[in-house]
Amino acid sequence: MKRISQIALLLMTVSVIGVACSNSKKSASSTVPRQDFKGTWVVTGVSIEGTNTKNLKVEAFDDVALSCFEGSVWVFPNNGYGSYTINGQDCSAGAREILWSTRNYNGVTHLNFKRVDGLKKNQSKNVAEGYSLEVTSAGDNQFIAQSPISFEGKTIYIVYNFEKK
Repeated sequence: MKRISQIALLLMTVSVIGVACSNSKKSASSTVPRQDFKGTWVVTGVSIEGTNTKNLKVEAFDDVALSCFEGSVWVFPNNGYGSYTINGQDCSAGAREILWSTRNYNGVTHLNFKRVDGLKKNQSKNVAEGYSLEVTSAGDNQFIAQSPISFEGKTIYIVYNFEKK
């Protein structure tokens, strides 16, 4: 009986240590609170998953070439009226105003935004079209989000790596 108690105590200790020492990363199956996105972020990498990208040219968010988003700076303030700034060479540089929010669908966080360049705040709520990024991984100073798109009859993903500035 004493031996069983010792084994049970050992298993409980290992379980507690495993939970306490687990990585602070949130997976796609957990939701990320809106306040975790607040602040200034830099896109450190963009990629396409699910197809051969050799001759594929993508214009992200109906704006500029996908490669132009590397190094872009995104600002997500508390009031929801943020921006992203394109600063890549050979890109249409400058700030784009956005209205951003987060939503949780089936346990997965989506970062949503719509372009509101030049609109007054009361007009921006009438913009119907926008974009949604599925957050696949999030930590204290980084998150990864992907945008599914249909290509040649299958779904491929544009993946964005964000790091807190």
